[in-house]
Amino acid sequence: MAIKKLPSTGDAPRATGVPDSLVPGGDADSAGFPWEGRTFDHHGTAFENDDGSAPEALTRAIQRVRHAARGFAEAAPGAQPAALAELGEAHAEAVATLAEVRLLIPLLAEAGDVGVTPEGRTVEKSQELSIVTVAGPDGRRVMPAFSSTEAMRQWNAEARPIPVPGPQLALAAAQEETDLIIIDPGNPEREFGVRRPAIRAMALGERILPAWADPVVRGAFAAVSVDDALEAIALMPGDPEGRLLQPETEVHLLLAAGTSEVELQRLLEELQRRWAAQETIAARVDSMRVRPAGLRG
Repeated sequence: MAIKKLPSTGDAPRATGVPDSLVPGGDADSAGFPWEGRTFDHHGTAFENDDGSAPEALTRAIQRVRHAARGFAEAAPGAQPAALAELGEAHAEAVATLAEVRLLIPLLAEAGDVGVTPEGRTVEKSQELSIVTVAGPDGRRVMPAFSSTEAMRQWNAEARPIPVPGPQLALAAAQEETDLIIIDPGNPEREFGVRRPAIRAMALGERILPAWADPVVRGAFAAVSVDDALEAIALMPGDPEGRLLQPETEVHLLLAAGTSEVELQRLLEELQRRWAAQETIAARVDSMRVRPAGLRG
């Protein structure tokens, strides 16, 4: 679907136009959400009684992620597998909940046509509303969205909230060719990121485990990582709270006894080649960081 582009100002957040899926009455919009006004009390919409508060189900889901992340960080070695499983389920529940609730997409005004008055002053003749993206820690574009009007106001008091179902937000991100969504950015207690594989699941209403918790992904790594220089491999969360602060997955490598620096470099190059060629890994892992252990001193 085409994306209506507006001239970029080069500033952050960056306006990128309005995806067709968010244009009321357009071919990609079956809900017909009105654009005028800052409340959701519009007759005939699914949100007419929505006061702009954060959905309770989403609040509970994000709280579960935070609690599970603390539990994993504090778990004793024997309790770590159970804590890891709970953290994975908490992340899966959060993504599934996002697909079921109302979210808010911020639109910001950009200057449209300009003109010159008889006195020679340059003035704006019109303004356009645009969806925005911001830069993530790794440099990729991130689409911000919000659980409540208050959270959006704290982020940018000039932003106009457009209520959409979670799957419609995911489709808008896909149209924008944006790999990441951040819910309630700048709020440490509520911030939650949706990465590329989870955006697809969110759009389709599917349940998805993060890559590091998925047995299928673990099996794919194990199958293509056999090497004499490697004793064991394990996947761990790189961003336990799901705030897009670090790569999604940490790949821990236990090196064989006596592995040298030269052998490690050879191993890493070979593993990266195999991982890139493995279909499941390429599709399911958003980002990773490799942590080798046992290098010969």
